[in-house]
Amino acid sequence: MKESPVLEIICSKEDAKKLESLWIQTKKSQSHAHAFFYSIREMNPLVLGILSILIVSVIGFFYFKGLELVTNFIPVSMDKSLGESVQMKMDAQFQECNTKATDRFFTEALKKIVPKGSPHQFKVSVIGSTIPNAFTLSNGKIYFFSGLLNDAESQEEVIGVLAHEIAHVEKRHHMRNLVKAGGTSLAISLLVGPGLGNMEFLETFTELGSTILVLKFSRDFETEADITSIEYLKSQNLSTSGLLTFFQRMQELEKETLESEDKPQDANAKNDEVVTKSLTDFLSTHPATEERMKALKTLIQSDKKGSVRKIVSDKTWKEVQSVCLDFKNSDSK
Repeated sequence: MKESPVLEIICSKEDAKKLESLWIQTKKSQSHAHAFFYSIREMNPLVLGILSILIVSVIGFFYFKGLELVTNFIPVSMDKSLGESVQMKMDAQFQECNTKATDRFFTEALKKIVPKGSPHQFKVSVIGSTIPNAFTLSNGKIYFFSGLLNDAESQEEVIGVLAHEIAHVEKRHHMRNLVKAGGTSLAISLLVGPGLGNMEFLETFTELGSTILVLKFSRDFETEADITSIEYLKSQNLSTSGLLTFFQRMQELEKETLESEDKPQDANAKNDEVVTKSLTDFLSTHPATEERMKALKTLIQSDKKGSVRKIVSDKTWKEVQSVCLDFKNSDSK
């Protein structure tokens, strides 16, 4: 039996197919639009599925490229306002332990690395923490965890990380990421649509989709920051190998720490877990993939060999390395 919203027809399946075919042909003859849409209805489901994926992919590509252009119409003052609002919370949460040596080191480094005519005002604060990490806010405020300075093997490593963080701000990665994240959430919400009866699922699905897509954007930004930071260092005749060396050490340290987890735990097991999580957190936001490492090596190899300037004397650098050691010693007890 085949039902119609207008009348009820009792017939065999074969007759029903013939009637449906006649109905479709009649609809297709009414206009070009009807012909197009009803032709799609008759397509093989597999072909239709592949075609749909291709169409969505093309639309998505131009959609997100369009979002990239939106940032050009947002004034830099918005980056500063966004960063300042976050900075207030950060400064209230973390304890700074800057010294004269760190202030001198980072002041000199910023003078060398920050490009001329930059609309941003950069400032570095050292946070007392054993975590080997660094991050920046959109207003140019850069935070270095003391663990990174304590563990750094050379000032070139710290300078490489600093140049990388400066590049994030100069390229407006915070605002671009924010625009893309908002656009991604909106797009997924529109595609999924309301009315499915499970709004909690929709919210979770939307958040998950945004996270996955923005993660890719973040890694693209990391690559752009790598390239830009190397350009900054080359222009000032500063060592370009520090960032690569730092990432290589982080990879090795993470590997050693993860391998030690398989061994019997002792009294320091809790501290090991903290270190592992710290390294994992760092590498998740600064992914040291093989592809990225190879790209860095290529950039460094293209650098002209010659005398390389240092930011500060070896004596001052040793003072920088020892910053917040009292905190580190008390934290390990």
